[in-house]
Amino acid sequence: MYAFHHIPKCAGSSLQQRMIMHEHQGDLEPGSTMVCYDAVGREWMYKVSDDIDYNPKESLHRQTFPRHRGQTVNNNHSAVTIAMGHSVDHSWPGHHITWIRNPYERDISHYNYDYNLGRINRTWPEWHQQMPTDWIVLWLYTRWLKKPETDAHIMYQAIVDSKLIIRPMQTFEQDYKFICDKLNVAPLSIKDNVQTDKNIPPGQLNEYDIDEHKDDNDFDWMLYELSVQKTDLPTHP
Repeated sequence: MYAFHHIPKCAGSSLQQRMIMHEHQGDLEPGSTMVCYDAVGREWMYKVSDDIDYNPKESLHRQTFPRHRGQTVNNNHSAVTIAMGHSVDHSWPGHHITWIRNPYERDISHYNYDYNLGRINRTWPEWHQQMPTDWIVLWLYTRWLKKPETDAHIMYQAIVDSKLIIRPMQTFEQDYKFICDKLNVAPLSIKDNVQTDKNIPPGQLNEYDIDEHKDDNDFDWMLYELSVQKTDLPTHP
């Protein structure tokens, strides 16, 4: 079994779309994939096997999931071999894998995504002043390990010492093909259909640049650089 934890803006939607498509077109057994995600203040589950109206041309997060919320989902998870999403935590059985992005690029993408959805109206520097430092480390510690926030170095070390396999975004396609080989399915070439417009003027990027970001988020950068060193196969050391 695979348990894929999704750090926001780190290829989660791309993986979910492909695995759901594998099941939809019969490459994987019915009921074998499930997405566990947060929306409108609560957790939801999505199984394509329960969605008779599934349309592969839809955006999962902007169309498919919102449309399906509130509909019946089979609570028997015995057939699930691939769990994915923000709400997949350490308690799920199987191989736990996540992908991590250059932290500065991830934050820019996060800002653009929220800005396009109307969630924020602040400038890039203003937004970052209100963001927790070492956001990725905090996310994994509180969302995947399910522990309350503590000192950043403690959270970082707990993540590094855990069973979670952390891969850099640069190896995502390679890793996906490796996983497909293990699942005995042919890789798909479909891309994430979540589009993000760019909203940060160059001048604002200069007001909070990558060097300042590294100074403020050293544990996020340590985690990312540690992942970049492991570019062979998605297996735990």
